[in-house]
Amino acid sequence: MDIVWLLPAVPLFLLVISLVITVHELGHYWVGRMFGAAVESFSLGFGRSILEKRDSRGTRWRLNWIPLGGFVKFVGEVQLAQDLNQEIPETVATEAQALEARGKTTILHENQILVGKPYTHLNPWQRIAVSLGGPFANFIFAALIFAIMGFAFGVSQSKQVQVTEVIAGGPAQLAGFKAQDIIVKVAGRTVTSSMDVTSVTSLSAREPVAFNIRRGTEELSLSVTPVEKEEIDPALNTRQKIGRIGMGLTQVDTSLRRLNPIEALGYGVSRTGEALGQTFNVVRRLVTGKEGIDKLSGPVGILHLTGGVTQMTMKQEGVDLGRKLGDLAWVLVQLAALLSVGIGFFNLLPLPILDGGAVVMTLAEAATGKPLPDKVQNDGLTIGLVCLVTFALVVTLQDTLRLPIGLPWGS
Repeated sequence: MDIVWLLPAVPLFLLVISLVITVHELGHYWVGRMFGAAVESFSLGFGRSILEKRDSRGTRWRLNWIPLGGFVKFVGEVQLAQDLNQEIPETVATEAQALEARGKTTILHENQILVGKPYTHLNPWQRIAVSLGGPFANFIFAALIFAIMGFAFGVSQSKQVQVTEVIAGGPAQLAGFKAQDIIVKVAGRTVTSSMDVTSVTSLSAREPVAFNIRRGTEELSLSVTPVEKEEIDPALNTRQKIGRIGMGLTQVDTSLRRLNPIEALGYGVSRTGEALGQTFNVVRRLVTGKEGIDKLSGPVGILHLTGGVTQMTMKQEGVDLGRKLGDLAWVLVQLAALLSVGIGFFNLLPLPILDGGAVVMTLAEAATGKPLPDKVQNDGLTIGLVCLVTFALVVTLQDTLRLPIGLPWGS
């Protein structure tokens, strides 16, 4: 299979990633603004800027030519203290005086007047809030997307999820499941669709999963341990290892329930919580050795998935082009929501170069009453960067190995 099929998905992949990163950085930006921090620049992408505009607060809004990621740069985050107290030249003194007359705090940065104060002038708890602003913006974005989808399209619900078959010798049969059993709960969660079952078992290979079932008038509790299997999805051109229990399911009396705005918001928060729980479960299994690094995906994997959903959506039969494009837009928005949860969670990890690491270092400052020594901070950032780059390379290699069968390195 030729990898050329992925090329049309590149712009869509960049759009999805840019949206998620923009939401993350806006979270940092708005919380910093709330506490009065001066913002030197807000950049989408890296490298030289293609477009740039300075707003009334002196912040440079930049669109850079390398369209991967982005960042917000607060004044004083990395500059030396002496760089933040420069004497204001007469050429800009009038501007500063006019702003301060309106109650605005101003500082000089690279011969430009910016509204606000240096980042280092925020107290530790304010800086912690700024660090957490990015991940929480990702979670809020995901919840809103899921809420909008629940309101616009409704939620599929079934009166019953029933076992249709149990494979002989499989985990489900060994655990005592029988055809016609009704699945009531899985892992403590009420079951309203077959997806509720498969989403749990697929991420629980070699770990017992608790089921509550109804067999006739009898209520039973069973425990089944999924086995790991490698499966290929020809529609999405994906190959992955997931947990399977050897059981067929069907949904009885499935209906689409429209949600009112309040219900939709609750649904959005619930879906975001479930995605967070699944992400945490994957990380827990990685740490405990129950899962391999191949369970994670980086840019190559996300590009591959974007290409797969694009191809599958655009190949729908009997559907006009306008409907296909509309379906694709919603699929990509949902993908952005899921990625937003993952990126938000990942940034909370206590690695010095990530938001979670910044929180840990700031907590240490709050506990001791003084900033960590520069050497400790620099060494931490260096170690964090090395870990992050190594992790990225390993995940990229795994993504490449999972590319469709037929590539020289994907067989």
